[in-house]
Order: sequence, then C-alpha cells, then structure tokens
Amino acid sequence: MEILNWLFFGPSRLVALWPYAGFAIAAVLIGAQLYRTIGETSIGDFEFSRQWFRKAPVFTGLLWIIFNLYEMQMKAVMPASEAAFSMARLDLIVLTPLLYVLSAFAIYSLFAARRK
Repeated sequence: MEILNWLFFGPSRLVALWPYAGFAIAAVLIGAQLYRTIGETSIGDFEFSRQWFRKAPVFTGLLWIIFNLYEMQMKAVMPASEAAFSMARLDLIVLTPLLYVLSAFAIYSLFAARRK
C-alpha cells in the first residue's frame, strides 16, 4: 500500500520530506534548458522571450515552483494533526498527474534535443 501512496501523493510527499524539493527540481529543469539554449545561440543573441518560457522544461519548472509554494501554504494553513493530513486531497488528483506528465515530457524534450 505504501507504493500507492507514493504514486498518488508523490510530489506532495516529496515536498513534505524536504520543503524545497520542488524548487530544486525546478532549478534543474530550468537550468538544463538555459544551458541548452545558451549552447545553441550566442550569448548576445539570447533573450528571455515568451517563446523561451513556453519550452517544456521551463514551463514544468515554473509549475514545480508554483506547486511547492502551494504545498508550503497548505502546510501552514492545515492543522498540525495527523488526521488532517491523511484526508483525501482532491487537489492532488489533478496536480499529481500534471506534474508527472509534464516532467516526463520536459525530460524527454531535453534528451530528444540532445540527440539532434
């Protein structure tokens, strides 16, 4: 049963283990895209445009930052009792699959571009 908890509540439990885990994941994804972008263009030609923020790793990194801030807020607002944290969180039914799918797509896009 423990594996199912990690499957359904993985990002939330990860942030519960280390409060800055989402920020670290975001830094790795955004940093990898920044490194790749700078490698493809010269430094003088690089700019933070809307197109750059639409890249999968950057967008997913921003989503991880938002999720981490949201989880920090939930931890501050929720009572400290164990019963409150064990209740079903309907927000995670939507957020967890989004984080999984977008993270997988971001990693795929980084490696797919590396092959070219």
